[in-house]
Amino acid sequence: MNTLKTHFRMNGLPYTLLKRNEVLALYGIGGTYTDEILHWEVSKIYIRKDKYGIRESLPTNEKFGRDLSRCFGNKEVALRYFDELTSILNQGKGVPKVVTGVQEVVEVMS
Repeated sequence: MNTLKTHFRMNGLPYTLLKRNEVLALYGIGGTYTDEILHWEVSKIYIRKDKYGIRESLPTNEKFGRDLSRCFGNKEVALRYFDELTSILNQGKGVPKVVTGVQEVVEVMS
């Protein structure tokens, strides 16, 4: 599977991957005339299957903001949101419950 790029341009702005985990990516975003990071974007990671194969992707412009992805003007706030949203998205992702050695009996009780 192709993973997210560490550097790319989107909407005319340079993006640099600063931090990521299995559900989120934190990108630093430069300006139109500078590569210096001016904003920080916490984006949900999606898995796509299209003509390019199976790959990770970021939300589209239409999806951004509706899926809890956010942009910040402060790095510390973005890092805090990254950690909080990671906890929220990972809730309920425990070890799958598998019952072995038990036969299921389905009966209709009258």
